[in-house]
Amino acid sequence: MKTQKDDRTRSADELRAHYKLDYSKAKPNRFASQLGEETIAVVLDPDVAAVFTTSEEANQALRVLIGALGNLAETPDLLEKVKSSTAPVARPPS
Repeated sequence: MKTQKDDRTRSADELRAHYKLDYSKAKPNRFASQLGEETIAVVLDPDVAAVFTTSEEANQALRVLIGALGNLAETPDLLEKVKSSTAPVARPPS
């Protein structure tokens, strides 16, 4: 009699065979040298990326926001509202 465990084991074995990677053809990350030790990569949603096309633009806007909010340590409730905001960015008219 066939059991569910047998099916799972067979499926796992099939996947393992499928995902055998040949690391001998791997190449170093060509962008690694561009990132400083303190660099953090952040993925932007498409609507935000359409507005801020460079890291300089995004950083400038974030610094303005930080300045406008003041010391976030003194207003943790405001910080939580900003972090939990999911409203899409309104695009300016072209």
